[in-house]
Amino acid sequence: MEKETLRHHILSMRRNLSSEEVKERSEKIREFFFNFPLVKKASLILFYLSLPDEVQTERLIRDTLKMGKKVAVPLVKKEKREIIPCKLSNYDKELEDGPWGILQPKIKCKRVDIKEIDLVVVPGVAFDEKGHRLGFGAGFYDRFLKLLSSTTKTVSLSFEIQIVNKVPSLPHDISVDYIITEKRIINCKRRICNG
Repeated sequence: MEKETLRHHILSMRRNLSSEEVKERSEKIREFFFNFPLVKKASLILFYLSLPDEVQTERLIRDTLKMGKKVAVPLVKKEKREIIPCKLSNYDKELEDGPWGILQPKIKCKRVDIKEIDLVVVPGVAFDEKGHRLGFGAGFYDRFLKLLSSTTKTVSLSFEIQIVNKVPSLPHDISVDYIITEKRIINCKRRICNG
């Protein structure tokens, strides 16, 4: 299946989930997330700020801050197709509406050194078990992931319906290390699924 067809297919399935289903599945993913050794070890985690039909990150962010860990979120520069990681200390006061109706940090946010990020939570539309991801097609995250330190790990949060047999990938596409769904944690490098 080509990228555009796959994107359309998965997005329509995701958008058909009720808000209650999104909430319930996100809650199961949250439990897996906080039991995940890489999350326990990380001191600075970059989260995406979720759309209504994505795996929800607001509670994850709030809980991570309560644990005393550092949190960063993406400031999106639409014209340059660039992501700037910014420190987030207060979810209620430091965010505003950004491009495409996605929350983002206010322009005067404190930038984070990309080399200090231990774990990046990467959004996506579809994934396969090898960690190939299909985004919205603008390439923001592909560009950003190339800049990460070699020690920084990546994890995607995904509903099980977003996992497919094969995501078409090109040499410049960057795969993720792990995927957490409401049913399992997939280690994409070893291709071992723990359920």
